[in-house]
Amino acid sequence: MLPSNLNGHSPLARRRPRLSAASPPAAAGESPAAGAGATTAADSLEEHDRIYFQSYSHIGIHEAMIKDRVRTDAYHSAIMHHKKFIEGKVVLDVGCGTGILSVFCARAGAKRVYAVEASEIATQACEIVKANNLSDQVVVIHGRVEDVDLEEKVDVIISEWMGYMLLYESMLPSVLFARDKWLKPGGLILPSHATLFMAPITNPERYEGSVDFWCDVYGIDMSALVPLAKKFTSEEPSVETIGGENVISWPSVVKHINCYNFTVEEFKCITAKYKVSSMMLAPIHGFGFWFEVEFNGPQEYSHNVPSNLNPLEIIQKKRKQSSEDTVLLSTAPEDEPTHWQQTILYFPDPIEVKQDQTVEGSVTVSQSKENPRFLNIHLECSTGGHTLVNDCAMR
Repeated sequence: MLPSNLNGHSPLARRRPRLSAASPPAAAGESPAAGAGATTAADSLEEHDRIYFQSYSHIGIHEAMIKDRVRTDAYHSAIMHHKKFIEGKVVLDVGCGTGILSVFCARAGAKRVYAVEASEIATQACEIVKANNLSDQVVVIHGRVEDVDLEEKVDVIISEWMGYMLLYESMLPSVLFARDKWLKPGGLILPSHATLFMAPITNPERYEGSVDFWCDVYGIDMSALVPLAKKFTSEEPSVETIGGENVISWPSVVKHINCYNFTVEEFKCITAKYKVSSMMLAPIHGFGFWFEVEFNGPQEYSHNVPSNLNPLEIIQKKRKQSSEDTVLLSTAPEDEPTHWQQTILYFPDPIEVKQDQTVEGSVTVSQSKENPRFLNIHLECSTGGHTLVNDCAMR
């Protein structure tokens, strides 16, 4: 899922609105009907939800997501991989957007697809369904999944709920709500599992361009701005693309999520400890976060990923992308870039480490109290006698 821009220097900021500064949409009942066979929900929304759903009315967001071939191909492959569970069955698409995943499911033989979308793009989704002669199979419902009523339980839930750093936007609780209310026992959830990773990174070019830049600007000493630049760099996560060469240790697992039994309560606050070893002599400029999701049935996932798994085994598991046994969508630095990129938490000052030096600490990711779609991140990092604490907000 592709939210509003997180900061002014995100490369994606140019093509999507800010969640924190958008006009609230008209009530669902005031919008044009989504089309034949569609229903609407006019329940009042919290202001943060109004702004969130309004952001998804912008076509640029959907264009960016659909053009992300890694993302879209993974979903299409997963649907075809599980065709035997979809054919002749009832599917619920949570946050359907333009309806592309609903169309994929219908073409895979689904008897009925309930395509639920809270933003105004639901109107266009219904037109897309009609244009592809799928109105007998796909029902577009304009409203939040928490508010809608379906005529039946469903066999499959599909959703593209992942935000930056996996958890930003907090859309997963909506999927879990749909699971608990509408999914039949033994039903299929796509994606079924998700893992959030973290690792220390070095990025001298980025640091020099944002901080050291101020020491000499057209021959002018503007170093008085360096403290402000350090504060700005570290107080908010940056969404950008890094490469495998920027990662200086094996990754650590922050959280593994099994969508068949994960709870909303667990989502509210996630804490993990990490202990890794630097693979090189280099300054640590911060930590990178990325995720992967897998598309498995409830009985297919026999290789869970506990946080104490050997990191090498984690990487080897990811290499199963081409395996016939699973469909994997990865946003790791060494894999093909996606619109999610990676999320980087920069330090105000780099930490110098030697090869094989231990880097350890903890990270806590929690929902913001002011807006549950935002995240608060508390990171502690120790390298020998040096300890650093970084608190930042993802808005």
